[in-house]
Amino acid sequence: MKPIDLTQPWGIETPPWPGGKSAIIKYAHRISFDGYSEQELTYPTHIGTHLDGPLHFDSAGRDLASIGMDKLFGEGVIVDISEVGPYGIYKPEDFTNKVEIKKGDILIINTGFHKYWHTGETPDEVAYFAKHPGPHFEFRDWCMKMNFKWLGVDCGSADHPMNTSIRQILPLVAKEATKKLGKPLEDIFPAEMDHMMHKLFKQPYEMIHVENMGGEIDSILNSRILIGCFPLKTIGGESSPCRVVAFKQ
Repeated sequence: MKPIDLTQPWGIETPPWPGGKSAIIKYAHRISFDGYSEQELTYPTHIGTHLDGPLHFDSAGRDLASIGMDKLFGEGVIVDISEVGPYGIYKPEDFTNKVEIKKGDILIINTGFHKYWHTGETPDEVAYFAKHPGPHFEFRDWCMKMNFKWLGVDCGSADHPMNTSIRQILPLVAKEATKKLGKPLEDIFPAEMDHMMHKLFKQPYEMIHVENMGGEIDSILNSRILIGCFPLKTIGGESSPCRVVAFKQ
């Protein structure tokens, strides 16, 4: 069995969600003085490849310590929808005609935007967080019907960037998106649809997701595979940086 890393590297230069805090990594002890090294890390839970846990959008949700590996590990698919492109809106048919997808799967979405990660092929923070494609409400409804264990995306959010705070944070990008999509953003993403994928964290779905995936994701496109997500087992934790690994048999 071959492990395939789907995790992005991160450090003090890793950009947080726009408006958020960057990571701090410093030495608490050094070999030269203490005889050993120890580092002290301070970081927001939504930096780098990370799992958005139920508590992120559901005050009655489970903490990370309560989520078992039966939820975080299992069969799934990694689907390439990179043709959808900047600001695009994807639907179920962008997935179902490429690979067999089963109820209860883990679904990983390759938008192609991992290339804009700060260590990617063509680093571009604005493109990475603000111009990636996102889901149509038909995709959300399909996810509910399919009862996926969890979702994963290789970009800044599982929601369309114009259906998040990005619309307000980057007005010039929002203007560009409006032109690209051909109608007012308020018509495409009305208030009741705000962060619609994040709202699936609530019961009975508890459809959590991983954001900022990457690593070797391009090596296993449109295929069924075993996938595992390994966040910190934090009591009271709402989200956590994590390692995501696919296992090719």
